[in-house]
Amino acid sequence: MKLIVGLGNPGKKYAGNRHNLGFMVADAFAVNRGLAWTKNRDLMGDLAKDGELVIVKPQTFMNRSGDSIRAVANFYKVDTKDILVIHDDVDLELGKIRLAFGGASAGHRGVESAIEGLGTPDFNRLRIGVGRPQVGEVESFVLLDFLPEEKVKLGPVIKQAVSAIGSYLDSGISATMNKFN
Repeated sequence: MKLIVGLGNPGKKYAGNRHNLGFMVADAFAVNRGLAWTKNRDLMGDLAKDGELVIVKPQTFMNRSGDSIRAVANFYKVDTKDILVIHDDVDLELGKIRLAFGGASAGHRGVESAIEGLGTPDFNRLRIGVGRPQVGEVESFVLLDFLPEEKVKLGPVIKQAVSAIGSYLDSGISATMNKFN
């Protein structure tokens, strides 16, 4: 069983935020596979399932996403090495993606919550660059919607991220890291 997790914040208010890029990619991946989302209150998320693959968008808000991730992983008995968490990353410029395994949260509160919920940092991550603010706080920046000129780059980035997820599922993290890093 594999678990794909798109990080974001629930609600229309946050839909276009940089912090919701994980949700955007999860949505595109689900559409690409012809899957529909169902709400699951017990697992605290919106889920889509395809055989031995579960996709979740935690509905707990970013800072508590680990609660949903833990619940889904436990329910479906998913090993942490078979979890891929998709999230925005201010340390990468807009349009860049990186696959990684393990490591620290780098201050990303959703990743911190995932580490706390799973009890380990040893899971796969698909980091998608949103850039760093020129001025101001990172926390405020990631809760802003993408600017019109940034939105032009989103389509190709999301498409590339969906491709990276497909490669990860087909070939594993090591082979995919070589292809997309």
